[in-house]
Amino acid sequence: MAKKRLQKKKATMQAKQTSQQKKAPVAAGDVKKIETAKVEPKKVTTTKTEPIKVETSKTEPIKVETSKTEPVKVETSKTEPIKVETSKTEPIKVETSKTEPIKVETSKTEPIKVETSKTEPIKVETFKTEPIKVETSKTEPIKVETSKTEPIKVETSKEDTAYDALYKKRLNHYYNDLKWLYCELFRDHPEVAGTFTSLTKKMKEIYSERSLSLKAADLICAEDPDWFRKTTFTGMAVNPADFAGTLAGLSDKLDYISECNADTLYLTDLFQATSNCALRIIPEIGSSDDLHALAVNCRKANIRLAVEIPLSLSVDDPQSGIPCVLQTPAYFNAMLLQILELANEGTTVFSLGVLPMLNTEDLWKLHSLLRMTRMVCEIVCPGILLLGETDRTPSEAAAFGGTADMPELHIVNSTQLMSDIWHTVATKDASLLRHGIDKTADLSQAPVFQNYLRNRNTVRWNLDYDFLKNSFITEGPHRDYLNEFLAGLFPASFARGEIYENPETQEAELCGTTASLAGIERFDYEGNADGVSRGIRYDVTLHALLLSLPGIPVLRSGDEIGQLNDYTYKTDPSKAADPRWLHNGHFNWTLARNRADAETIQGRIFNSLEQLEAIRNSHSAFAPEIPAHTLETWDKALLALVKETEQEKLICLYNFSDQDKVAWINEQDGTYENLLTGVQQDAQAVELEAFSFTWLLRIK
Repeated sequence: MAKKRLQKKKATMQAKQTSQQKKAPVAAGDVKKIETAKVEPKKVTTTKTEPIKVETSKTEPIKVETSKTEPVKVETSKTEPIKVETSKTEPIKVETSKTEPIKVETSKTEPIKVETSKTEPIKVETFKTEPIKVETSKTEPIKVETSKTEPIKVETSKEDTAYDALYKKRLNHYYNDLKWLYCELFRDHPEVAGTFTSLTKKMKEIYSERSLSLKAADLICAEDPDWFRKTTFTGMAVNPADFAGTLAGLSDKLDYISECNADTLYLTDLFQATSNCALRIIPEIGSSDDLHALAVNCRKANIRLAVEIPLSLSVDDPQSGIPCVLQTPAYFNAMLLQILELANEGTTVFSLGVLPMLNTEDLWKLHSLLRMTRMVCEIVCPGILLLGETDRTPSEAAAFGGTADMPELHIVNSTQLMSDIWHTVATKDASLLRHGIDKTADLSQAPVFQNYLRNRNTVRWNLDYDFLKNSFITEGPHRDYLNEFLAGLFPASFARGEIYENPETQEAELCGTTASLAGIERFDYEGNADGVSRGIRYDVTLHALLLSLPGIPVLRSGDEIGQLNDYTYKTDPSKAADPRWLHNGHFNWTLARNRADAETIQGRIFNSLEQLEAIRNSHSAFAPEIPAHTLETWDKALLALVKETEQEKLICLYNFSDQDKVAWINEQDGTYENLLTGVQQDAQAVELEAFSFTWLLRIK
């Protein structure tokens, strides 16, 4: 009996407690507890007038529920912030009836960060009726629901769906090879698997941000991957600071670039390195917004924008001499992401600068890097071109183009060609130049070569001395002669340049603009009108050679108006010891105005180059992919090269002598047209004035 009374008493007490709990008041805005794995659950309560407080942990998604509205679900990945993208990059507004709006601010390039404080509410405002597109790293949409409207649906266009499918197809095609090369190159790094996963994840995010117009352009290039070999385009290299002061100023000069018939604008001296191997635009030149605006304006003007992201920006390993970008996956990822992000801005051509001279044992690392860079670009933005420069011979440089099955760089620049041209100017002997042209033509597989007469650096005299030995030429004394003749130290020399002593190689190198090295400066200073005319003729002849060689010609800004050496650098203590400033002076806009006057030096050169570029753009034989071979002229001062297609045969003749000459060629396949004069003539025993040229064309 006692046991039954105890049970009855216990039941009575439990019933009493239950009755008291039912009578206790409940707040209208009570919410459920938020529980995490490591902390005690916290209650988040709201009222009709107080803001909603949201507390999150770093790893778990947070659910916020109210009594009068549907729950707003916000899902995040464990590592990446939530990205909210809109078509116009305007803030997304979400309005609710009884709570304060939550504000989410976005920038143009950074993912959207949601920040909370302990006292202030997070406000998010969205439009009430327009659908909002939200993308996450897992490509799942975030649903935002309100109490008074239908749930906002995340929709993708048919174009987005189609391009996403193309991206997946390209990624699947390259994924295994890309991962193998990546893990092989960085096999000694403990975090290689993680950095590769991070790279592929970021690639998808950047592709998602790429505009539909750029994706459409990519598609055209992907369908014809050799398009750049067939297009006759001309580049112009400018230093933004010297040419226009700033990037914004350069945007205002694009009409001039188009007037020069240049459809590719190469920017030099644009970036400076940071401690973490990132690129930073030189502050005095402008900002990333200015570069974006320039890219947009270039696209409107049908001008390709080319920038340089040199491998040398990464710190070299003091023991191996190998750039860190070849040893550290984080640096390599940073370089790739810089390319992809700038490609999204509208940049079309990327130069990796001077490729490092690695020994044979380590050379495979450079080829792996170039191959992976090409694959990543073909996955994300197949419409861009990759360029590299090397002091190696053209045959060695061609190896950096890869093979047909495993391509690397699209375009390669061998500085040896520039050295060969100025060697010919100094010696009046075209034998070495002819040897180089024929040797390049024999390459079985080659990238497109980029050619120039002058760049922002020096002429290094990396000649084929094994070939020159046949003419009993010794390297050291011969280099001294070349520098002294072109620096004007010989009494009979027409050239005016200066010698630069390279502290790294301890070798003497040449500085000077094309016009000054061709004789215009000397004879203009002397008041010799005939000499000036001869110098102008030689200047144009050298540019004609540049335009007719296989590959892509790039003019240095100022060459189109015959700009002379700038000696003002000697008055600046910070520059006076470095003669490389001689040919890197400010662009002379005052003299550029003379280009419309055919009686001036500027007008005579500008109009002549304009005529040559128009001829080049009119004939398929000038296309970059068409190889060239030489003809025997029976005079070492003369060069005759031939470029031939199924429809055309082009013969270009050049006289590097200060005497009139006859090119004793004997082509008996028909009548040719002189492209400069329109006169019909035979390609036999062609007369050439001193320092002049002739272009002959036969239609088959």
